[in-house]
Amino acid sequence: MATASARREESGVLRSRLLPRLLGAERLEKLGTPHVLDFGRANADSLGYFSNHPCRLQVLDAAETLLSLAKRPRDADSPPAAVAEFDALFPELAGQRFHIVLLWDCINLLPVGDLPAFFRFLGEHLHDGCRGHGFILHKRTVEPRLRHFGICAEDTLRLIAEQPLTLHLHNRKAVNEAMAPLAIEHAVLHGDGRQEFLFR
Repeated sequence: MATASARREESGVLRSRLLPRLLGAERLEKLGTPHVLDFGRANADSLGYFSNHPCRLQVLDAAETLLSLAKRPRDADSPPAAVAEFDALFPELAGQRFHIVLLWDCINLLPVGDLPAFFRFLGEHLHDGCRGHGFILHKRTVEPRLRHFGICAEDTLRLIAEQPLTLHLHNRKAVNEAMAPLAIEHAVLHGDGRQEFLFR
């Protein structure tokens, strides 16, 4: 695994070695007109970036919806979330499939027991060969904040907003097990204790 290969600047800009493996004019053109699913917040940076490429972008701003599921009353005997619950939460995805998925910090909004159903739900909406990008917060010393990013370029993210939240900590092994048959293929450890990763 690579270490500390991305840096966050004072301006809120994050440079990434992983995004160019997913984005960029040449890669997007090879996909024809890829359908992109963004679980983050709509913003001018990402809209501007994707408008310069032949693709279809769907933005969900899924944080509040996932939080509502994670906060539902439960006890020790309560079963984990089922795929049908995610189907009900995101009816706008019915019948759609995507080539690229941007998860951002969404994984840490859900307890680990709900992740297998989330990824099975996600898998139902992916084309064969789909690739995705996200972050995992897994160090307790990191201040738990939900971040919202915009894509400025194929190797550049800009932090557009963040909010304090109680996030669920997950390590890479637990996420990899929960997302099977999807799998993390590359990961980078950032200086702030988060892992940025690509999956397919």
